[in-house]
Amino acid sequence: MSRLRWGLVGGGGGAKVGPVHLQAARQTGAFELVAAAPSSRPEVAAATDWGCPTTANWRDLLTAGLDAVSIATPNHLHMEMARAFDAAGVAVICDKPLARTLAEIEGWTPANPFVVTYNYSAYPAVRRARDLLAVGALGDLQLVRIGWAQDGRLKPGAAEGWRADPARSGPGGTLGDLGTHCIHLAEFVTGDRVRELNAEVSGFHLPLPTDATLLWRFAGGARGSLWVSQVVPGGGKGLELLIAGTKATLRWRLAAPDDLQLLSVGESADPLPALPPEAWQAGFTDAFAALYTDAARTIRGEPSLAPTYADGVRGMHFIEAAIRSNGAWVGL
Repeated sequence: MSRLRWGLVGGGGGAKVGPVHLQAARQTGAFELVAAAPSSRPEVAAATDWGCPTTANWRDLLTAGLDAVSIATPNHLHMEMARAFDAAGVAVICDKPLARTLAEIEGWTPANPFVVTYNYSAYPAVRRARDLLAVGALGDLQLVRIGWAQDGRLKPGAAEGWRADPARSGPGGTLGDLGTHCIHLAEFVTGDRVRELNAEVSGFHLPLPTDATLLWRFAGGARGSLWVSQVVPGGGKGLELLIAGTKATLRWRLAAPDDLQLLSVGESADPLPALPPEAWQAGFTDAFAALYTDAARTIRGEPSLAPTYADGVRGMHFIEAAIRSNGAWVGL
């Protein structure tokens, strides 16, 4: 099977996200990078060696004969680029959140395959958890609790750059950075939808949310909570998922991504072997590669678990509902 002609926009100039996309796509063997616009700065684009022609003008890629393009830019550029590539008949793989606000995506639906990089749902243990819930291994779903602590907004330079600028990042802050991943995880694994939420959002150190605590209620009757924060000293790989049913509980931690625990009253099943903490980065890239494998299937019209444009829209509704809540229950 021939490889997909692929382009990458953004991710250059020392950004961490560009190499992650590159390594993940190459690891699949399904993509061939044929053109890239790593930065709008000509000197950065010219100095970027990704093994393909580079340009500072992302619009040059519209006529590069691409099958697919990945958009790894600041949030305010996502929708302009996505619309342009979709109009050119190119499948889009877009980082989250989709845009700054719901208004930017209102009334638009892509005509071509569209994948959103909710990469945490691509971990094998997470997918095994989804399968276990689908066959009723937990019994009736009762509780869904997710927590994610990071310290990124405490680090030097955190008040600078596009993520700290609402005009470029949008109003979501940690709700967009972490929260959208979490609601996707919750709904992906459980197969249920969050019906309403009650959020308290705080902006420590920045004019954007950096910490949020939410209660949520699912359409099927389960309840639970979500806490996301980027102002916890020493936080890092602190994503934890706990799902409890009437018969058993599932627990998964990003710090040990292969360690999925299935627990019943008074005992637990043998977990999968855990990765050591120093192997986390490799596990992260492998999960991103799994996402890219699914993206290739989506682009080729094959069955896939890749997050869709609708999942990205769902994330935008989540951000705005949490901000709007301000301590009151609101629908989602």
